[in-house]
Amino acid sequence: MKIEYYLVLEALASGTPPGRISKMLDMEPHDVEAIINTLQERGYVERKGARYVLTEAGRKALEEWREQARRELGDAAELRRAGREAEAWQILERWLPALPILVGLGVVSLALWKLLTA
Repeated sequence: MKIEYYLVLEALASGTPPGRISKMLDMEPHDVEAIINTLQERGYVERKGARYVLTEAGRKALEEWREQARRELGDAAELRRAGREAEAWQILERWLPALPILVGLGVVSLALWKLLTA
C-alpha cells in the first residue's frame, strides 16, 4: 500500500476528519476521499455516523506499517552510523515524505529523525 494510504489511516485512527487530513497532508480533499474510499473497500475503515473508524483489519495493517517504519528507519540509522550513506539514503527516500508526521504521531522518535536527516 502507498505511504499516503497509511498516513490517511494514521490520521483516521486519531479521529482526524477528512477535511483536516487534506490540510495536514497537503492533499486535495477529493484525493483524501478517494483514499478513504479505497480503505473502506479493502475493509480497513468504516463510517460510523459522521466519523470514520478503523476496523480490526485496519488496526492490524496500521500496526504492521508502524513496525515496518520503525524497523526500516532504524536500519537506515545504523547504516548512517556505519558510514554507509548511499544505502541509508535508499531506505530514507521511501519514508522521507512521511517522516515529520511519523514523528508527530510518536511512531518515530525525534532523536531518530534528527539522526536520519542530519
